[in-house]
Amino acid sequence: MREPENCKVNYVGYSSPRTKEELEFEIMGLKNLIDKANEKISRLKQTMYIVEKAKEAGAERLDELFVEEK
Repeated sequence: MREPENCKVNYVGYSSPRTKEELEFEIMGLKNLIDKANEKISRLKQTMYIVEKAKEAGAERLDELFVEEK
């Protein structure tokens, strides 16, 4: 396993919101960031699932796991 990196996330918002509008905008930015994180988590879970299925099937390559429909 490689050494983990320090990953950073970017979003549009305020580091210190001061008004109601800035607070609302910051919340929207954070919710958008959470949605992006959840999407990435979902993709990673799908990848883990496929890799586990390939191991169970004894496949050396992922394309060996899929069967073409006729």
